Amino acid sequence: MHIDKRSMKLLQEIINNPNTSLTVLESRLGINRRQINYSFEKVNDWIGSLNQPKIERTKTGNFIVPSSLTHILPLNNEDLDVETYILSEKERITVLLLMLLSRDEELSLIHLSSALGVGKNTVLRTIKAAQCDLENYQLKIVYSRQDGYRIRGQEFDKRRLLIMVIQSILSFYKGEKILLHYTVIKEEEIETLRKKLEQIEVHLSIKFTDERLLALPYIIAVWINRVNEGKIIEPNFNINFLDLKDTKEYQAVVKVFSEFENIPPKELLFLTLQLLTMNISSSQVLNDERLSDLKNALFEMVKIVENISAIEIPNKQELIDKLLLHVKPAYYRIKYNLGLMTSTFIKFDEKLEDLHEVVKVSMGPLEFLLGCSIPESEGIFLTMIVGGWLTQHGVQLSNKKIAAVVCPNGVSVSKLLQVNLKSIFPEFMFLESMSHREFSNYKKRIDIVFTTQRLSTNIKQYIVPPMINEREKNELRKRVLYEKYGFVPNKFDLKDLVQVISEHAEIKDPNGLLRSLSSFFSKNNFISDNKIETESKLTLKDLINSETITVRESVEDWKEALWVASEPLLKNNYIGPNYVEAMIEQYENDSNYIMLAKNIAIPHSRPENDVYQVGMSFLKLSEPVEFVGRNFVKLICVIAAVDKEKHIRPILQLRRMAESPHDIENIKSATTKKEIISIIDKFSYK
Repeated sequence: MHIDKRSMKLLQEIINNPNTSLTVLESRLGINRRQINYSFEKVNDWIGSLNQPKIERTKTGNFIVPSSLTHILPLNNEDLDVETYILSEKERITVLLLMLLSRDEELSLIHLSSALGVGKNTVLRTIKAAQCDLENYQLKIVYSRQDGYRIRGQEFDKRRLLIMVIQSILSFYKGEKILLHYTVIKEEEIETLRKKLEQIEVHLSIKFTDERLLALPYIIAVWINRVNEGKIIEPNFNINFLDLKDTKEYQAVVKVFSEFENIPPKELLFLTLQLLTMNISSSQVLNDERLSDLKNALFEMVKIVENISAIEIPNKQELIDKLLLHVKPAYYRIKYNLGLMTSTFIKFDEKLEDLHEVVKVSMGPLEFLLGCSIPESEGIFLTMIVGGWLTQHGVQLSNKKIAAVVCPNGVSVSKLLQVNLKSIFPEFMFLESMSHREFSNYKKRIDIVFTTQRLSTNIKQYIVPPMINEREKNELRKRVLYEKYGFVPNKFDLKDLVQVISEHAEIKDPNGLLRSLSSFFSKNNFISDNKIETESKLTLKDLINSETITVRESVEDWKEALWVASEPLLKNNYIGPNYVEAMIEQYENDSNYIMLAKNIAIPHSRPENDVYQVGMSFLKLSEPVEFVGRNFVKLICVIAAVDKEKHIRPILQLRRMAESPHDIENIKSATTKKEIISIIDKFSYK
């Protein structure tokens, strides 16, 4: 009896070091904890089949390895014999379903026991466990003396199950061998079908991804057998014949699979669906005029992402094309419920959480086109595509600012200046120093530029001398940190700080500690990473409070409304007057400003138009003011964004508030700031 390669490696690691941890195993084997637990289960199944005592785990996560196991490890595990390969319980369930879906004869308990290499009681337990998996497909395993075990339900639901089963088995070790062993499919048949799919690639001028090109020949092979046995899709099943018959994929099926001319038309549509749901890696599909509705929905989706997040997405058409490559197959997967992307176990980067909320809200146009909601797993992939695009074009989903040093005064002077700036700003990530020409040709993200001569760039720049003294260092640090974070360190007595420390800890050398603290604060003019981290987790109530709320009866027009709404931000030096002027100019002849749920206007402009600190200010009017486009507004929230990420969570919370009619009416009828703040507090939690 044998064990798969990954499980054998896990066994060897455990035997060599029983005190190892899951973290170490993840690193050494390159797999996650779920996979480790899965393989560990298989290891103990294999050990049990050899009548050996199983490996146990302690409460602390260590392993207890029986000494007898060190003598049973095989020297070579490369060539598995499928007939004697011991399936884990999960693998056994999937293989059982494959046998039931591809059977060409009666399958009794004896047949299943013999084929799976386990006892009858184990088969019965496997059938019971498999039944739970079938609930999502509206299917059921039934038994009769005449027909043995079979799956009862709608044929299309069985096809959906078939797709899942084949994709799952191909993820097993030696998955193709297992598929061939437990079905009547021949290897030559699979090779023939794969060549036909390659012909379809040429016919459609596309490239299927390797993963789907591996699975589809097996799906088609089992499908052919089922159709030949008269197991065809029910006449009343709702496949939009015209929707699919008009596709290039259908024409390709008719041309390449000409031997299927006697197959019912609806069955050819099922094969067409398999092609339509295949992920592709080329962009020829982007020229298909039939996808105009899908392209329009994606355009609306990207526009909503921009509106909600107040992020201007660069190269929108390229992003839409990138999304289309994923969404086209997803459209048919979701519409016909043909199985989702295998995203269940993808580690979702927490830095994308806020963006994911934005993307979920923006999927309305796609869901309208589909006529149903988009599953979470598909939404995760959309977020990953949008997040990757933003990162590629300047939105670094991390807290550290990227700084460049541009100096034409030679290598030595440039290096010295860079070293000095690194010591002044330890919280920034510095690129290698650049010449003017290198800077102009650099296309990746830069947040801040320190330069000895003014540059032609929209990036925030600070002019510094090639040689910088201590006073200049302190002044520069104060200025940059204030403009970037709105923070200037307060002066305090270091002796008082030492006194506070002494109340909670024993100080062996007070004078030495005093000298060290003096040196530290002198060098850094301190701002902590915690300050930056806190800013990245801002909530609505952090930005809208008694200092940033204005309550007025009325204003003369929408321009005055913007000035009045912006007053708290101007007063506290969050923005400069140029920011308000830029907003007015932007909306002068454009009604495309943003309204949240038709309740709150959120005017804003670009960070480079004199934004010094992330902020919001809220104006509540008793009498509505008319904006361009005949929108009458009582609530206005001005947004000042220093970058493309810190303000996203507060905007999401503001949007949720805007979508609550009861709370909006309470704000409109409020007469004090305190009443407004109490409502804002309700929406300031994730």
